Amino acid sequence: MKKTITLLAAFVAFANFSFGQIGATAPDFTVTDLDGVTHNLYNILDDGKVVVLDCSATWCGPCWGFHEEHYLQDLHDQFGPDGTDQLRVIFYEADATTDLAALQGTGNTLGDWFADNPTYPFINENPITLNGSVYWPLGFPTINVISPEDKVIKADLYDTWVANGGLSGMIDVVDDYFQAAEVNELSLGKANVYPNPSTGELTLSLATTTAGEVTIEVSNLLGQVVSTSVATSIEGNNDYELNLTDLENGQYIVKLSSNDAFTTTTIQINR
Repeated sequence: MKKTITLLAAFVAFANFSFGQIGATAPDFTVTDLDGVTHNLYNILDDGKVVVLDCSATWCGPCWGFHEEHYLQDLHDQFGPDGTDQLRVIFYEADATTDLAALQGTGNTLGDWFADNPTYPFINENPITLNGSVYWPLGFPTINVISPEDKVIKADLYDTWVANGGLSGMIDVVDDYFQAAEVNELSLGKANVYPNPSTGELTLSLATTTAGEVTIEVSNLLGQVVSTSVATSIEGNNDYELNLTDLENGQYIVKLSSNDAFTTTTIQINR
């Protein structure tokens, strides 16, 4: 159960139980991280990036448990600036009394939040400037998924984790809100995969026409590239065959790119 910090927070949680933050328009904010870098929510969304905003507290057991799984770092590695550049992860310490020492593992905390060298930004400010009644109405942790299309909070990744216990469900959630890669002003559109799950032999079908040849890069859920190939479309259409029978069972991220355009999708290998 998420932990609320005051009776008022508990009242807010009760009042918002039917709706929570899901479906609410995310209020804009500008915050500065511990490295002195400024982040403006609407600027990020206007660039076409999905925002994953983790509102947590250092003393919160569920927050620490989720953090220890490194899921946000995995998302950042795969879909952040050094991955497909479709997503931004932000950690927001939502208890104004928390100091830097607590984040570093001393005082009112459950551990060192920097022990595994997370590379996404951490925000720790006093006073709190984010609207908690929107961003964490049911308590901590609340891990908001904010869509660039309409600036609406679409999901809570903590609830996804509780429901299915893994990273794959989170990837499915954020993938629903990825937009075209506006930085390149090009996109290959959504890729359909069949069969999926498969035994390793599958077909990727693109929604848009390419020059006929694409680079296909396959990564595991740790962000490690396990296969790279160049494929030519089948009979000149937008279908591409892929053979991954040498890979172990599990879920993988597939990135298809042609010139400056790319798209990503997930596949499941079961035998």
